[in-house]
Amino acid sequence: MNIEQTFFTTLRFNFLYVDYYEFKKTWVFPESYIPYSMLRYVVKGRGIFIIDGQKYEVRENQICYIPEGCRLECYAVGDELDFISIRFTTTVKINDNDLLTDFYHLKKLIDDPDQSILQRFTEVYRYAKGDSIARLFHIRGNLELIIAWVVEQTNSGNLTNMADDEPSVASLADLKWDSSIEASRRRANSSNRIKRDARIEMVVDYLIANPSTPFDTKLLCEMTELSGSSLRRLFKEHTGKTPFEFMKELRMVTAARKLLATNKRVSTIAYELGYNDQNYFTRVFKSVFGISPDQYRKEARK
Repeated sequence: MNIEQTFFTTLRFNFLYVDYYEFKKTWVFPESYIPYSMLRYVVKGRGIFIIDGQKYEVRENQICYIPEGCRLECYAVGDELDFISIRFTTTVKINDNDLLTDFYHLKKLIDDPDQSILQRFTEVYRYAKGDSIARLFHIRGNLELIIAWVVEQTNSGNLTNMADDEPSVASLADLKWDSSIEASRRRANSSNRIKRDARIEMVVDYLIANPSTPFDTKLLCEMTELSGSSLRRLFKEHTGKTPFEFMKELRMVTAARKLLATNKRVSTIAYELGYNDQNYFTRVFKSVFGISPDQYRKEARK
């Protein structure tokens, strides 16, 4: 088999989802497993993205690459954070390596893209939300042009020992690329599972938008048309946590942000997040952060 030819003829980027997000200073996304890749264009404001424990300060007119299989945590800095986020997967997997990181040396943060790249993000969003008969072609075309631009920017001036920006045949052979039919089936099954997780994304978006709403498994099951056991299983595959664990951590991280960003009393923050019993709220907070809310505020402001 010609590894180079097979690699480039089978490599595709499968678009999954795109949305435009607008968040205020108290927004947080608790640490979760990410089962797809993401490209985020920061349109406005500032934030912190923590990818596999590495902190990145993002700002307006930056692109952040979030690789498949990482653990991600995010929060806003300042009054607002707006970004366009595109989720996608690749058809080619080489042992579990991240293709764009390991072979195209893609950085996690790319500064100051020109306006044409913002336009391409906007086009992906516009066509994904529209009903054009050619929408999928526009989405795929713009996504690949965004990836091409990011790869070129990352590798510009650093290709002395590389032929253009392509992975070498030797490096592919050394990694013993699994191109068997069974491997193709595994990749297809994995991709299909991620696509079906759109139901779980709906639950995640709902929980993030409603951190103070009482947790209601029945409502989430009705929302997704899943049984309780299927919801828990798929949700844990998608985020690494059960829905209840995710909601608890989301509330506590939201509380932590409020403790730092405001001077509100602990009892007020507890009430805003749906806890009528401050003592119970304190116990839950301590189970997540190891210290009480008052201690957290005191230590963080030193």
